[in-house]
Amino acid sequence: MRHAFDIAGSEIELWLAREGAGYRLHRDGGEARVALSAEGGLRQMLTVDGVSEPMLVAIEGELLHVHVGGRSHVIRHLDPARRFADADASGGADMARAPMPGTVVRIDAVLGQAVAVGDPILVIESMKLETTIRAWQDGRIGDIHVSEGQSFDRDAPLVSLTASEA
Repeated sequence: MRHAFDIAGSEIELWLAREGAGYRLHRDGGEARVALSAEGGLRQMLTVDGVSEPMLVAIEGELLHVHVGGRSHVIRHLDPARRFADADASGGADMARAPMPGTVVRIDAVLGQAVAVGDPILVIESMKLETTIRAWQDGRIGDIHVSEGQSFDRDAPLVSLTASEA
């Protein structure tokens, strides 16, 4: 499963594959063997292609603060539903689209229900991983485009929200 991150204002897509005791990190145009081990507290040991380096990691909400190699970085995981909703500038900000093919596991909301940012709306499964699609803005459930057990393709509409009236 691809994950998108905002690092210093640039959007980067990565995906991991299990390899022995570690992982293989893929990015368009390259890959590396990586492992991360806890050293205690905020300390971690990052190993990339056999070269290990200590690093400090702190989590603040959806931000990850990383200090490695004498440099500090702020990394933000980009929520797939919010990312795809934001990607459609033609009014699609009210709709969450499927970030990948999958199946609807559970629907936690009903049409017309008021929701606040972060409220769970539905749970999808893709590549054996469950992802909760959460409200990306305050509003009401305008439409649920899928049903429990239904399969969908990448970019399929999942749920629409109508903005709260001020």
